[in-house]
Amino acid sequence: MRSALYQGTLTHRRYATEATGHVAHDFRYRTVMPLLFLDELDDVVARHPGWSRSRPNVAWWRRRDYLGDPRVSLEHAVRDAVEERSGRRPTGPIALLGHVRTWGWLFNPLCVYYCFDESGDRVDQLLLEVRSTPWHERHLYVIDGSSGAQRFAKEMHVSPFLAMDHEYVVNWSAPGEHLSFHLGNRRGEERVFDASLSLRRHEITSAALGGFLWRRPWTTFAVSAGIYRQAAALWRKGAPFHSHPRHREDSAVPARDGAHPRG
Repeated sequence: MRSALYQGTLTHRRYATEATGHVAHDFRYRTVMPLLFLDELDDVVARHPGWSRSRPNVAWWRRRDYLGDPRVSLEHAVRDAVEERSGRRPTGPIALLGHVRTWGWLFNPLCVYYCFDESGDRVDQLLLEVRSTPWHERHLYVIDGSSGAQRFAKEMHVSPFLAMDHEYVVNWSAPGEHLSFHLGNRRGEERVFDASLSLRRHEITSAALGGFLWRRPWTTFAVSAGIYRQAAALWRKGAPFHSHPRHREDSAVPARDGAHPRG
């Protein structure tokens, strides 16, 4: 089985620059995230009675929690979204890095869909599904599988403590024994913010899935609580607050859904 549980650290770092009002802030969390090959979902959930796909459970992979029309398979929805934005339809396996609904709760700030080539050996494209809170908006970005940092425009208001006039810089590694994903905010050459995942692979077994539920039962609650806790910390520090563009008189254009980024 290629699906796995990845365990490690999530680090956020905000720099004391003009773009942040010279308010620095950083934190680090331990986290566990499943990497699920979409053609292995039934096999994964069958390995532990606390996991399911078709009904509520302690850990529930619910189709409508992810991209696209829930009446369409997620695999098909990902292929359609990538083709629409890049002009190239993925032909190989697709793996999702993202949380599953646990104890009825889920918020995924970022889902990463690794789209492999036909051989299944190389990641050809990535689809990033970014979600915002409290606005509950979604935006899609497609990046190609070439190595090296890739830079593209920020197109959705994600945090009220970061402005829209930024670009993202993404560095990542293909899933293996280790997995890394780094997303940075830049304004020109100014480094504004960095978020990094550094994870280590663990085999999916019945014991591992049960251990996830026993040792990390509130993972998805912690994601949401952490967002608001860190927002409160930034507010106390006096970080500049940026209203959503659609709520400002100088912006009548709402955030639109997805664009293929510049390389």
